[in-house]
Formats: sequence, C-alpha cells, structure tokens
Amino acid sequence: MRREKVPLWVALILKAQDKCNIVPPKWFNVHYLKEKYDEEIRRPGQFSNLPWNWLELSKIMLDKASDDLADSTDELRSLIQDLREIRLVKSRKGLKELNESNIQLNGLSLMEINEMRPFVIPVMNKLRVLHGTLDKFKDKAVDEDEDMYHSDS
Repeated sequence: MRREKVPLWVALILKAQDKCNIVPPKWFNVHYLKEKYDEEIRRPGQFSNLPWNWLELSKIMLDKASDDLADSTDELRSLIQDLREIRLVKSRKGLKELNESNIQLNGLSLMEINEMRPFVIPVMNKLRVLHGTLDKFKDKAVDEDEDMYHSDS
C-alpha cells in the first residue's frame, strides 16, 4: 500500500470498507501523551500544548482505527483519561479566578472550551452586570463629590 494524504472523513470511509489503514497523528502515542501528562503536573498554572482537536481525534482513532495503532489501546485510553481529568481540574481552578474581562483558555482544545461554556457564560454575564452596577455607583459618587465641591465655593 502507498501512503496518501486524504481528509479524515475519506480515510474513515475507506477504512470501513477495508481499503486503507489510517496512519495516526505523530502525537498520538504513549510516549508523547505521557510527556504531556507529566508537563501538566509540573506546570499547575498552565495547560500543555496539545492539538486543538486532540480529544476528537483520539476518540476517532481509538474507536475506528485501533488496529492501526502501534501502542496499547488500553494504555492510550488511560493516558487520555488522565490528561482530561487533570486539565478539567485546572480549568475548574481557573474558573474560581474568573473576572468579567477575561478568562485564560490558552492551551485548551475546542471540546474542552465547549464543555465549560454552559458554566462560564452565565457567570461572565453576572459579573458584567455587577461591574456595570459598580461603575454606575462610582459615577454617582463622583458626581456627588463634584456637587459638594462646587457648592462650597
């Protein structure tokens, strides 16, 4: 068989028809995932750099092309689960430090961000309302101070 680069959806169709083998991404191996897990532990305030779609590709490879993988699927599943769990803990800690102007999502995959969305958006909206109320209160206090200053003259 010769190697060809095709979109994943095409490869999956061909794989289902036993017409090809799928070459996994370079990062999808036990050694690399162990390194990333260790990096997550060493750097508690940051997420390790993984592909933006690492969770989706991992699931596809394990479900649809496990016979094309060189490493043990059980070990790969375990490492992926470990990575997910440690990253989830980190993202929850990050939510505790949330403010209305930003949230650090550097290094998170799209799926990880989408999993957080139902929790983050309502909190961000409430913080924005509170911030707006605080601004109005400050503006009113400044106006009252100016009125007192002008009337004393």
